[in-house]
Amino acid sequence: MTHLEGHLGRVGSESAAADVWHARITGSAPDVSALSAVERERLGRFKDRAAASRFAATRTLVRRVLGGALGQAPGDVRITQTDLGKPVVAGGVHFNVSHSGDLIVLAVSGDRAVGIDIERRREVQRTDALVRRWLTDPERADVERRVAQGLSSSDAFLHVWSLKEARLKALGVGIAGSPAANLAETAAFPLDELLGQLSPVGGAPEYIGAVAFA
Repeated sequence: MTHLEGHLGRVGSESAAADVWHARITGSAPDVSALSAVERERLGRFKDRAAASRFAATRTLVRRVLGGALGQAPGDVRITQTDLGKPVVAGGVHFNVSHSGDLIVLAVSGDRAVGIDIERRREVQRTDALVRRWLTDPERADVERRVAQGLSSSDAFLHVWSLKEARLKALGVGIAGSPAANLAETAAFPLDELLGQLSPVGGAPEYIGAVAFA
């Protein structure tokens, strides 16, 4: 079942900002009331219960929030894809969604194309190899700076990785397209403050994330 937990807050700048929403994936049977007929049919083909719950939760969050923004019933919102596979809607509303662990986040902007990424905090194996393979020179320097400031190599990598992923998603390209993407000029903002609201009182943040605008 999707439990729409609500609006986390707004992030960005004067030139572009996004509202960030979140939901948790529960172990209950998926709620299909907000899904389109096509999505309900697709949901019925899932063999894995966890994957089905994640799909239903994600689509429900997206449809409820976009339906409110567009003044439409959730199941009537027409979601299409760009040639590169990024989901889009008409009506001057930009959105992007990400999930990790049991958390789903959705960014909605009326200003510019938006990308969002979250990563569950965890021990990342072989961070040095990942940094060498996937990050640009400025991004590698950013990881080193964060480690020098006291972050673990895993946390430093996940912070920089989430910024990169959010930028790529705002541009509508995948990691394979990153060499040609203009990442340096794509504005990105960390979600530390908003995601911190989801942490237990006095506990370490469970998630790391970022929002970007193209």
